[in-house]
Order: sequence, then structure tokens, then C-alpha cells
Amino acid sequence: MLHHVDVHVRDLAAGRALLHGLAEHVGYSRLVDEPNFVGYETAGGGRPRIGLILDPDHRPGSTRLAFAVATRAQVDVAARIATDRGARAIEGPAVHTEYGAYYAVFFEDADGNRYEVMADEAATRLI
Repeated sequence: MLHHVDVHVRDLAAGRALLHGLAEHVGYSRLVDEPNFVGYETAGGGRPRIGLILDPDHRPGSTRLAFAVATRAQVDVAARIATDRGARAIEGPAVHTEYGAYYAVFFEDADGNRYEVMADEAATRLI
């Protein structure tokens, strides 16, 4: 089982705004909010947890943090939240035929970290 994921950011305020906007929508709530760290946990205090760590020297890589929601409508809402919270390089929401009947939105935070919200009813039953 995945225990936690730490995402390093140069701009914690921007990262906090984006992830906090998405958190409840994708099944997370804020656990801790400190000057150099923000942590989120799944509903009911579960894992995996997600943390944003202030790292002034951070350089983004090719890793993508993907969240599953049950419906395409929820993907659409996540796309609006991401747009409203300063996400960039937004692709979708749309069916991405290169992955089959895969409905998702892809985007980056202000630091270039990659995120995705995709519709997968079966995956959300496991949460």
C-alpha cells in the first residue's frame, strides 16, 4: 500500500491554493498547514497522504500524480478548479483515445509538477 507522496514546490502558496481547491473534490482533506509544509489525508484519516514541501531549489520531473473520481462530470469540475487556481498546460478534459476510453484532465502546477484527474468508477470504490 502506498503510504504517502511528497510533492516539492518552489511556491507553497500557489501549490496550496491548487491542491486545497482540488482536495475535497478528489477525496482528501487538509491535515496540517505549516509555513514549509501542507499535508492532506484521505477521507476518514486514511492513506496515502499527500504533502507539499517548500523546496526553493525544486526542479520538476516527469512524475504525474493522478487522482481518480467516479464520473466525467467530476473531471469537468476538477478542470474548472485547476483553471481557477492557476494550473497551466491544461489538456482536456477529454477522452484521450491513446489510453482507450479514458476521460481525464492533465495539468501542471506553478512549479511544473504534473497532475491528472480521471474518471474511474471502479478505482473510486477501492478508496
